[in-house]
Amino acid sequence: NHPDAHACRLKLSAVTVGLGESAMKCPWSVYEEMLEYVKKYDYVSSACRLTTEEELLLLKMSTPSFGYRLPTELVNRNSYVSAVNNISSLPTDKTLSIKIGIEKPPVIENFDCGADTSILDNPKNCMISSKLFGAAYSRPEEDQVAFGGLRALEFINAALDHGVEVTSSSYGFPLMYD
Repeated sequence: NHPDAHACRLKLSAVTVGLGESAMKCPWSVYEEMLEYVKKYDYVSSACRLTTEEELLLLKMSTPSFGYRLPTELVNRNSYVSAVNNISSLPTDKTLSIKIGIEKPPVIENFDCGADTSILDNPKNCMISSKLFGAAYSRPEEDQVAFGGLRALEFINAALDHGVEVTSSSYGFPLMYD
């Protein structure tokens, strides 16, 4: 899958064209190798790059499976290499322009279009705060909490008697404050 490997395979394919199908059949697809060569062209070393004549020959040999058309990359590369090949015969007062194809970009739905309120809707099921901050606090059920006066003091004393510290993640300051 190395870019230079695609170029070397294509050079071998170009050399063996004149030998005929029966003499030496390359075990790779010229079409697939050419497509990968064009996609990775920027990474092909200068020693392995194809000449314009080799590219034109191989682009003519690159035919996709029956019923399919050439990908935009190969059509554009063919236009570019043909223009480079023809530029030497162009008069100095003339210009050369090429037509390139553009693929329609895929439609991507905006997955960030709404506010994610799942942690606000039901925080007990999400407890993401414990994963982010290393400690979690979940408010105890109302029947387990003393709401003031003597019941509140009994609850605090019971918690402190069991060794609960203010820094504890199971009770701690948020519960006492609550």
